[in-house]
Amino acid sequence: MGQAIIARISISFQMNTTKEINYFKDELNKYSNPDRAIGEKRYLKSPMDHYGVTMPQIRKIALTWIKDHPEVNVDEIVKLCQKLWNTHWHEERMIVDSLLEANRHQLSIHHLPIIETFITTVTGWAQLDGVAVLAVGSIVDKDKNAAKYLSKWIKSDNFWVRRAAILSQILEFRRGQGDFKLFEHLVAPQFAEGKDWSKEERFFIRKAIGWALRELAPHNPEAAFNFAKKYKTQMSGLTYREATRKLPTNYQTKLASL
Repeated sequence: MGQAIIARISISFQMNTTKEINYFKDELNKYSNPDRAIGEKRYLKSPMDHYGVTMPQIRKIALTWIKDHPEVNVDEIVKLCQKLWNTHWHEERMIVDSLLEANRHQLSIHHLPIIETFITTVTGWAQLDGVAVLAVGSIVDKDKNAAKYLSKWIKSDNFWVRRAAILSQILEFRRGQGDFKLFEHLVAPQFAEGKDWSKEERFFIRKAIGWALRELAPHNPEAAFNFAKKYKTQMSGLTYREATRKLPTNYQTKLASL
């Protein structure tokens, strides 16, 4: 009897997506700051419209919604994220970032195709990095079969997709863990930068590689050192500086002497 009641409750609950999206729009409008919107749009070089809402405010809106909707499961939240993502408002996409972050431990590999659609349509690092590190990273951390997505993404013509693949193991690197063979497989070809790469593409790929190694260095300095040693002559100055600046002094000294 109890199971039947639970089943009926589950079936009867259907999220009114339009209602929830309107809720987020109303909340963002409450915090809207036109002056900030202009500055943020300029800073991010964003083609989107901006409310001018700060990330702490965005996270507060998202977390309040989650607290008020304990009956909504992660699949429904991801579907809601799809609707929110298809917008011309930057902060509505950042709500997606916060919803995925808050539910990252419930995400699984079957959510990656949807998350991939987000990654392929980002307009900049602000929309990408949280999704790549926390949402994708949590899935990669739990399911090694996710590596097939990363191997596909790294071949993309879209450099934001490649950046996502590079950043996807940062959660593991922060514990001194991760698949270093996979990382090398993903990253090494990126050192042969294409002649048609834009200045922006070069910067964000170089920075991503350095960032990932910087996160690894304090927790597994031997792995970070060996990678930097092997590819020192192929790394850009930006990548090398980022990759090595958190290495212990003795490792930095060794690299400097090479």
